[in-house]
Amino acid sequence: MKLQVLLQVIMFILLAGSTSLLAQPEIDSLLSQLKITPAGQGKIDLYEKIGCYYMNVEVQDFVRAKSYTDSIKLLSEKLHSRKGHFQALYAYGLLAYQQGNYAQAQENLQAVIDYSKAQGDSVRLGEGLYHMAVVDMNLGKYDKSLATLYLLMENEEKESDPRKVGMLLNMIGIIHDRTNKFNEAVDAYIQAGDMFKKANLPVRYGMSLQNMANIYLAQKKYGQAAKAYKEALRIFEVARLPVLVAIVLGNLGRLYVAQNEHGQALGYHQRALVVWRQHSRKQSLANCLKNLGNTSLKLKQYAQASTYLNEALQLAQEIKADLLLYDVYSAIQALHLEQDDYKQAYHFYSLANQMKDSLFTESKIKEVNELQAKYETEKKDKQIALLAKEKAIQAQETQRQATFKKASIGGGILISLLAILSFYVFQQRLKNQKLLTSKNDEIKEATFKRQLSELEIKALRAQINPHFLFNCLNSINRMVLDGETDTASVYLSKFSKLVRLILENTETTTVTLENELALLESYIQLEELRFKGKISYSIGVDKSIEKESTYLPSMVLQPFVENAIWHGLLHKDATEKGAISITVREADEQLLCTIEDNGVGREKAAQLREKSVLKSKSMGIKITEERLRLLNPKRLEELIRITDLKDALNHTSGTRVEINIPIL
Repeated sequence: MKLQVLLQVIMFILLAGSTSLLAQPEIDSLLSQLKITPAGQGKIDLYEKIGCYYMNVEVQDFVRAKSYTDSIKLLSEKLHSRKGHFQALYAYGLLAYQQGNYAQAQENLQAVIDYSKAQGDSVRLGEGLYHMAVVDMNLGKYDKSLATLYLLMENEEKESDPRKVGMLLNMIGIIHDRTNKFNEAVDAYIQAGDMFKKANLPVRYGMSLQNMANIYLAQKKYGQAAKAYKEALRIFEVARLPVLVAIVLGNLGRLYVAQNEHGQALGYHQRALVVWRQHSRKQSLANCLKNLGNTSLKLKQYAQASTYLNEALQLAQEIKADLLLYDVYSAIQALHLEQDDYKQAYHFYSLANQMKDSLFTESKIKEVNELQAKYETEKKDKQIALLAKEKAIQAQETQRQATFKKASIGGGILISLLAILSFYVFQQRLKNQKLLTSKNDEIKEATFKRQLSELEIKALRAQINPHFLFNCLNSINRMVLDGETDTASVYLSKFSKLVRLILENTETTTVTLENELALLESYIQLEELRFKGKISYSIGVDKSIEKESTYLPSMVLQPFVENAIWHGLLHKDATEKGAISITVREADEQLLCTIEDNGVGREKAAQLREKSVLKSKSMGIKITEERLRLLNPKRLEELIRITDLKDALNHTSGTRVEINIPIL
């Protein structure tokens, strides 16, 4: 949700940079002028202003915007106007950006920048650089974008134009916000607001307030966030900008949801809904309906929640918004759980899970393809460079041999000896150069393989132990069929929590120790419930460790706990209760995690596995071992240590696994 708000803010600022926000009477005036203006540069300028108006965040009529941009191009070709040609490229660049075609936007804007430099047009050059910085930001090239913005800042401060300085500061704040540098972002927004006040631009001042409020909300500074949102809302209402009013109303709804004041949140979301229904923005309308459905659910207004969520579902399916579909499926699942309709809850859980898998697969395929393309491009460039170098060496060799022949005839034995020595030195240098090139190739190849390995590990991590998940679902189904609805409800709640934690933890390569242990505890509780209390457990963390600020690789402990339960505890005699103990302490800048059980031990587990149909090694442990080796290649022998426990009579009493995990 925060990213969607940022994108709307960027769109507003992008278009505000090229034209002023025109009111309806002003655009009517331009259209009237267009009818009486003869074909010439004046008409081209009018086409550009009107086209940018229709790209405006308050209008966004891309069909008309493109029509007027096409008119710029056609009239420029008819008049053979070079200036008009680049005005068309500029307008096409803005249109491409808004429609997500960043490559085309870059190509057009770069042409405009080069032309403006050659013509000495500082105004158009500044606009081109500014919009190129916005495109770079959306491509994740934050350093390049910031460098351009600071360069423009230096020039605009000399010109003493508070409007342009404020716009640049606003964009700098958005970049800091995206890169989680919240204090720097707030400072930039405050300075931008001061510039807009100085320039008497209340709407842009309101945008700065909203940006600050978004950060305050992320930092849980609710009082400051509410104050900034409400001031921005007042400004936008006075300016009669309904889309921006709706955005702020939605943000206020999010603010009150964060404070568990769902009644207040519902009122703001309903006000936003009135606005979105008056505008043809299905994505924004669907998001608003989803928020209303979730808020109504919190207030236990189930019928109203169902109405909102079903309408949101229809819109999301219509516009094929996969991420929004996932959110709506999850919300409807939660609604059916609240109403004890487990059949429908399971149905929408399955739909959400399929959508999650689809989003994950598409994302990872794209990531691997981009990495492969980058590797192939670098490889091709290297081959071209080597061919050019070999050609140059051959030319040098030909020239050298000709010189050598001439020198041999005229210089005698002494010159011949010098030539032989020179040839030897040259050969040695060439050999060293080839050796260096070979080493560089090996380094690039190793780096590429490591990156691909990381992607493969991510993909495998998203598929952790499907057998366990299927067994859980079968157990829930059996409980429902047997009439054990209360037990099924408890089990389903714990299962939902575990699935949510798995999905959250697999989104990133690192998690806090607190989140990892929460996932681990949910998993053990499910196993304990599933096997009728046959398992007990304890988790202890050294008091010196701050769980919420200590990071480690995600999903690194669960495979060992699973192995202890399935191969150790569950093979114990039915009269004996299994116990598992997990302790975590810090040693030598690493986490030492000890998992100890009172199971049958490795030797008996191996014998039982030989008799079983399933004899393969746990895929989860194998993947975890490989991940730990990649993260800590210098301590291979110390990463995992397994000890068989014995009692006083030297009988097997369990197994201890000690894992050294790097702190990230």
